[in-house]
Amino acid sequence: MNYLYRKREFSQRELRGLGLLARGGMIRRLNRNAYLVRSSDLQNWYNVHWSRRRWLCDCKDHLKRQKSCKHVCAILFLSRLPQIILSNFQAKDVTCPNCGSDDLTRKGLIHHKEFAGQRFWCKNCRHLFEDKDEATSGLKGNPQLIVAACDLYFKGLSLRVIEDFLKKTYQVQASYPTIHRWIHNMIKRISKLEKDHSLPAGSRWHIDETIIKVNGDPKYLWNVLDAETRLLLASELTSGRTAQDAKNVIEKALQRAEKPPGQIVTDGLTSYRVTLSNNDLNIKHIQGPKLSDPISNQLVERLNGTVKSRTRGFRRLDNIQSSAELFNGLRLFYNNKRPHLALGGKTPAEASKRRVSEVDSQ
Repeated sequence: MNYLYRKREFSQRELRGLGLLARGGMIRRLNRNAYLVRSSDLQNWYNVHWSRRRWLCDCKDHLKRQKSCKHVCAILFLSRLPQIILSNFQAKDVTCPNCGSDDLTRKGLIHHKEFAGQRFWCKNCRHLFEDKDEATSGLKGNPQLIVAACDLYFKGLSLRVIEDFLKKTYQVQASYPTIHRWIHNMIKRISKLEKDHSLPAGSRWHIDETIIKVNGDPKYLWNVLDAETRLLLASELTSGRTAQDAKNVIEKALQRAEKPPGQIVTDGLTSYRVTLSNNDLNIKHIQGPKLSDPISNQLVERLNGTVKSRTRGFRRLDNIQSSAELFNGLRLFYNNKRPHLALGGKTPAEASKRRVSEVDSQ
C-alpha cells in the first residue's frame, strides 16, 4: 500500500513527548517563543525556542539529528491542545476544496508559530491541502482559540475573565484588547461571507420580541428564527413595537433567506397581524399558539433566554448603535460557530447546507 494512504501512527519520540506533557510540571513557558522542557530523569531542563519557522531544542538528540526530539514534540502537542480538545466536542465534516470529495486521508501537520494545522490528501483529485475555516483563515493566532474566545464572550463572560481563562487553561497570554480585536475581526469576516450567500431557510419561521434595557431605557429586540435549521435570520433592536418595526424586521429576514416561508408563528402582538395581513407573499400567519398546540413559539422564546443571558454580563448597554452591533455579532456567531444539540452537534449553517444537499438529491 502506498505510504500516503497508510494510517499515520505516532513515532516513539512523539509518544515520549506526549508522555512529558501528560505528566504535568514538565514544561515552563518563558514567552510566546520559548519554553523550558524537563528531561525524563528530572535532572536537566532543555530550552525549546522558535527560530527560522521551526521549533529548535538544545538537547543532544536534536543537535545530532536536526529533527524534532521528544521535547519539541511535547511543545507541538501543547500548541495543538486547544484544537485537540475542541475537535472532540464539535463534529466537523472536512471536504476537499478542489473537488468537494470527502474521501480524504490525513497527511501530517503544518507547523505554524502558534499552532499546528492538519493537512489532508484527497484520494479523488490528489489535492494536498490544509484544513482551514474560511472565516478564521489568515487570522493571527490559533483559530480554535479565537473561536473558543468568541464562544465564551457570547455566552456572557467578560473580556478579562476570558483573558484569565486562556492563561490558566491553555497557557496563552492574550490581553483583553487582543481578545476584543479577535471577536471584532471574526464578526467582520463572517458578516462579509454572509453577504455573498443567501440563507437556505425552511418553511416555518418563528418571530418574537423581548425587552432589552439600553442605558436604562427599555428597547425591543426582534428575533426571526427558522424552525428547521435554527438559523437566526434577523435580530434587530428598535425603540418601539409598531407595525412598521415588525415590517422592517420581516423584510430583512426575507432579504437574507433564499425564499419566503410558508408559515410564520408569532405571539398575539397586533403589529404582526397588521403587517402579515397586508403582504403579497401568501404566508400563513399562526398567531398566539398555546403551549399545548402542535406548533408553539417556544423555539424563539428559548432563544430570547440565550440572548438575555449574554446581556447580564454587562454592567449596562451604552447606546442603541453599539447594542445593535453586539446583537448582530451574536446572530452571526449563533448561526456559524455555535453547535446545537438538536442539530446533532452541527451549527445552523452546517445544518442548512446538509438540508440543501438532501433536497438536491431528491
